[in-house]
Amino acid sequence: MTFEILSKLSRGSRRMLALLGAPALLLVLASCGGGSSMGGGSPQPQGCNASSCGTAMITMTDAPGDFTSYTVSVTSLQLKRADGAVVETMPVATSVDLTQLVNLTEIISATTIPLGDYVSATVTVDYTHASVWVDDSTNTPVQATLVDASGQPLTTLTLNVQFDSSHHFVVSPGLISRLALDFNLAASNAVDLTKTPPVVTVQPFIAASVVPSDTKSIRVRGSLVSVDTMAGTYVVNVHPFEDGDGGGDGMGQVTVNTTAQTTFEINGTPSMGTAGVTALAALPAGTWTVAFGTVSTTDHSFTASQVLAGSSVQSASMDRLSGVVVARSGNSLTVRTPSEWMHTDSDDHFVPKNVTLTIGTGTTVTVDGQPTAMPTIAWPSVGSVLTAFGTAGTDSSGNPTFDATAGRVRLETSTIWGFPSATASNQVTLNLQSLDGLAPSNFTFTGTGMTSAQDSNPAAYVVSIGTLPPPPVSASTPARFLGLVQPYGTAPPDFNANTLVNFSAAIALLNVSFGDGSADAFSTISSSELVINLADPLLGSTHSIRIGPSTIDLKSLPSSPMIVPDPAAAGMYAIVGPAAAQMDSTSVYQTYPAFEMALSSMLSGSGKVVRVLATGQFDATSNTFTAVQIAVVVH
Repeated sequence: MTFEILSKLSRGSRRMLALLGAPALLLVLASCGGGSSMGGGSPQPQGCNASSCGTAMITMTDAPGDFTSYTVSVTSLQLKRADGAVVETMPVATSVDLTQLVNLTEIISATTIPLGDYVSATVTVDYTHASVWVDDSTNTPVQATLVDASGQPLTTLTLNVQFDSSHHFVVSPGLISRLALDFNLAASNAVDLTKTPPVVTVQPFIAASVVPSDTKSIRVRGSLVSVDTMAGTYVVNVHPFEDGDGGGDGMGQVTVNTTAQTTFEINGTPSMGTAGVTALAALPAGTWTVAFGTVSTTDHSFTASQVLAGSSVQSASMDRLSGVVVARSGNSLTVRTPSEWMHTDSDDHFVPKNVTLTIGTGTTVTVDGQPTAMPTIAWPSVGSVLTAFGTAGTDSSGNPTFDATAGRVRLETSTIWGFPSATASNQVTLNLQSLDGLAPSNFTFTGTGMTSAQDSNPAAYVVSIGTLPPPPVSASTPARFLGLVQPYGTAPPDFNANTLVNFSAAIALLNVSFGDGSADAFSTISSSELVINLADPLLGSTHSIRIGPSTIDLKSLPSSPMIVPDPAAAGMYAIVGPAAAQMDSTSVYQTYPAFEMALSSMLSGSGKVVRVLATGQFDATSNTFTAVQIAVVVH
C-alpha cells in the first residue's frame, strides 16, 4: 500500500489567484501485494508483516493562493478504521510553507500502516509558531495575525473528514486503493487587509477523493543510501522540504528509477543518463539528493526526469538563495520577494525584502534540464527564476545581500501570461500581464535589450515560440508560456518559450461568497448541474472566475454559468458544515449525484451556503464551468 499527501511548488503564481486556488493536502493510499518499488525498506511497526501492513508514502500538494508565505506544522494524520482502531501515518511533525507547494508534489514520508476498512481521517495542524505573510495593496509582504472564528489566537486545530459512506477506503492485500485529502486555504482563510497588521481568520476545511491527480510532477528529497548503476536506480532516505537532518532512515525509503533522458546536476556539474548515474554512484552515502519525476499508475514506481545531488542541493560551505530577478545592472541583480535562502547551518528563511545578488566571471551558470547548454553570466536577466549558491549577508543599511561571484547560479523555468497582439514567423508579441506571477510594474527592464531602444517592453513583449503553434490574437484571451527569458543585453526576442498553454486549457478557479450564509444561493441544483443565484440579495463581494491574471466577474456574463462535473475526470466533491456538526469537519462524496443529494437535503432544512468554490475549465462560448472539484461551505 502507498499513502501520499500530494503537493506542488512555486514562487510567483501564489499571488495570481487571490485565495481562489487553495493549497491542498492530497493523500493517496494503495494497498500492498503488487511489489511496488515506491518504498524501499522503511521500518515496520510492531506486529506488521506482508499480509497485515503496507508501505505508506506521504506527499503534499496545493494550488495557487494569495499568501506570500503560509508556514504551519502538520503534527498528525490519522486514519480511523470501521472497527474504531486509529492508525497514525505521520511518524514525526512536518513544518511546511504551503505557498511554496504549487507546481510539484513533495514526498514527505514512506511508512507502513495496517490493512483495513478506513472510514475517516483526522489531520492536526499546529499554528502555535505559524508564520503567515500576505501582500498588501502595494504588493509588499506583510506578516499577518492569525485568529479563529471567535477572534482568538490560534494554537492547534484538528480537521476531520468523513469518507463517502458508499466509498470507504479499503486497504487489502493484492488490491490498490487511493484517497486524496484536500486542505483548502481558499475556504479555510479570510484575509482582512484593512487592519494593521492584516488579520487572517482561519476556519479549516478539508475534503477527500479516492482518486488523486497523476498529472503533476513529484519531488522526492533525501539522503543517498545506495546506487545500482546496472539498473540505473538509487535509493534515498526521505527527508522532505528542507529537513537538514540527514541521519538515520528519515521518513522511510524510496527507490528512484532513471532513464537515458534523465538529466543530472551533481556538485554543479550537469550530465545525462548513464553518465549521471555513474557520477551519483561516486558520491558517499548520506549525500543530499532531489529528484523530480512521475509515479507509474500501474506499479507505483518513481521515475526521475531530473536529479540534483551534492552541493547542487545544499552545501556545507555555501548558502542558497531562490527567487525571481526583477532588475539587473551590470553584475548586480535584484531578486524579488518572496525570496528564500538557506544558510549553511540548514536554517531556511523567508526573506520579505528584495535581495541584491552579485555575480561575476567566477560564477558558474547552469540551466535546469539542459545539460549540454553552455550558459554565461549574461543568461540571468530580468524575469529569470533562479537558485544561487554563495554567501548571504547584509549591506551597511541592513538590507539582504548575496554574493555568488565564486559560486553558482542555476536557471529555472519562468512562466509568463499575456494577451497576444501579433504573430509572425516563430514569434508572438504579447501585452504582458504577469511574469512568474508578478505584474510587469514590479520589473525594471532597463539593460535587457541590445540597445536601450530594444529593452523589453511589457506592452510589446516578443516571445520566440520555435515550432509551437501560435495562440490566437486576442485582447481578452491571454496565453501562458513557459521557458527562459532572453540573456541580459541581447533582446529581442524577450523570452524563449518551450511550452504554450492556451487560455481555454488553463485551470479556472470559481469563487462565490454569501456573507453569513444564504438559503437561496443556487437558482438550479440538480443531478447534472449547479447554477449560482447571482440575484440573491445576500450575494457577497466575491463572485468571480480567475484564469491566470484574468478575472471574470460572474455578473458581467450573459447569465450565471452552469457548473457541471467533468465526466472525463475523477472528481472531488465536499460539503463543510452541519453534516458533521463542526466547521472543521467535512463530508466528501465520490460521485456528483451523491454530493447533489446531500447538498439538496441540507438546503431544504436549515443549511445556508457561505461559499462555493470550484476548480476546472471555463468555456465562455457555452457559459459552462466544467469542474473537477467542487466545495460548498454550509452553515
